Amino acid sequence: MLSAAPHRGARVSITSIGDCVLGVTNTDSREEATLAKNEGLAVAFCGTLDNMDDLVRFHSTNGEARASTPAESVLQGFQAVGDDLPRFLRGNFACVVTDGSRTWCFRDQIGFETLFYRDDPSGFYVATEAKQVVAGAAFPPEPDIEVVKGIFFGDLDDPVRCALRGVSRLVPATVLVVDGRSIGQRRYWDPRHLFETAKLSPDEMRERFRELFSEAVRRTLTGRDAIALSGGIDSPPIAAVGAREHMRLFGRPIAAISEVYPSFPSSDETGYIELVADRFAIPLHTYEPGRQRLDRLQEWVRLFDGPWTTTAPEGTAARCRFAVSHGFETILTGHFAEHVAAAGQVALVTHLLWHGRFRAAASYLASRRAAGAGRRTLARQVLDAFAPMFLVARRSRRQPLLPMPPWLDPRRIQERDAKAALPARQRWVAYQFPFFGASPSGEADIYSHAVFGVRARRPWADVDLWEFFISLRAEAKFPDWRMKGFLRNVLRGEVPDEILDRPDKTNTNEYVRNMCLDYPALRQWLSNPGYRLDDVDYRLLGEHLERENMSLAHYMWAKDLAAVHAFLGLWE
Repeated sequence: MLSAAPHRGARVSITSIGDCVLGVTNTDSREEATLAKNEGLAVAFCGTLDNMDDLVRFHSTNGEARASTPAESVLQGFQAVGDDLPRFLRGNFACVVTDGSRTWCFRDQIGFETLFYRDDPSGFYVATEAKQVVAGAAFPPEPDIEVVKGIFFGDLDDPVRCALRGVSRLVPATVLVVDGRSIGQRRYWDPRHLFETAKLSPDEMRERFRELFSEAVRRTLTGRDAIALSGGIDSPPIAAVGAREHMRLFGRPIAAISEVYPSFPSSDETGYIELVADRFAIPLHTYEPGRQRLDRLQEWVRLFDGPWTTTAPEGTAARCRFAVSHGFETILTGHFAEHVAAAGQVALVTHLLWHGRFRAAASYLASRRAAGAGRRTLARQVLDAFAPMFLVARRSRRQPLLPMPPWLDPRRIQERDAKAALPARQRWVAYQFPFFGASPSGEADIYSHAVFGVRARRPWADVDLWEFFISLRAEAKFPDWRMKGFLRNVLRGEVPDEILDRPDKTNTNEYVRNMCLDYPALRQWLSNPGYRLDDVDYRLLGEHLERENMSLAHYMWAKDLAAVHAFLGLWE
């Protein structure tokens, strides 16, 4: 079972208690997983426990620290407070606790570590990867075709189901309890009670944000860290705090690694990246990504246990290799700043109007008008708040969220988008809780990094920081028309003004068009597949592949379909 995921390491540790056996693997250079056993309990822990020192002090007797590993800390905490413990934990983790007859399984609140399980007459099996569960339960692996279709079309509505039939996914922020006779689940973290409850002045919000963000960055530091630095607004704050805290904790500067695109000016942020690195005295290591092919596509989907391609695995692999070559084990990224600090601006006016905050709505619309928005645009934003649901659903069918290629039957996507349409009163709230029922596609990112012994950390997705943003009123999150206006205000003086006030915005489209389109690989997987998905016109798709002139959006659909067939090809 453990050997089914060799990238997790070959150094095996096993312990048993009662009817249960727990095991973990590690590489020779890193210890990502630990075991503990004492006084009728055993624990297997994988990932990071960011607040271990605080937990040790809290659960130790006479103020004496007793735990030296995350597993030991969890064991002591479980002895003290039982299965209420997970809500106190911070980090990226997957954990199993057992007393020999009952077993408790849980993963972190956001779901940056994975956990899969199967309960059948032969026993209960749980592991960090689906392939390990298949190996442990000793049943032949096969794809769940309906799940695979749902992954491709984006309408998979049950996050428990996996692309490997017979394996279930434990959703984030949930405790799974198994006692030999029954299996049950309960959510251990639900921040909805915090929604718009903060009553803070602007100065208090600023101070509270800086305090929580500093803690979020500090928690991720290990001493062998690099910031994935870009010229946007998401990673420079991590650089500002990380430079200060890394020097304080380890006596040396934190480093940065950056992708630069001198050959593609519209994708290149070198000037802004160097500005930030110079401002905070951060040693900067840059590289220019090369051509990204899909010749290893089937290797990746085999690793991912499903057709997840959204993380561009070859790009992730190049970044991880570069980091490892410079001695870094942790990469701090600016990912999820959008989800945490900027989600829902499109539904802001609707939310304010439905909750009677007319002055705040008027102030926001006035700022948009001053920035150049036309009266018709603003009027449509107001009218949208009162559009009946049948009109909203009709518009969703007519205006898909993503450009639709002609070789896809639009009806399935139209129904998906119409089903996802929400009543006006619910839209803002839905944007504030994006990880509830989260897509499991992030598993690809976890496994990609595990192959190289690198861990990606995302300070913006820190639980305490996220709870702070959930507690803010909508008009505090968006004080004016600017994207991430709140952040631009509270980061003033911490991040260079040149970053906060950037008039331009780059994207990687030019690089992707020139270096990442691999039509020969797509033709390999899509010209004559053994299994054909409904709602796909493969003849018309083949004509477009031969012409090699797809738009980027249509190419991405084709790439994801190729991943589906690469995955299904494992059984052909």
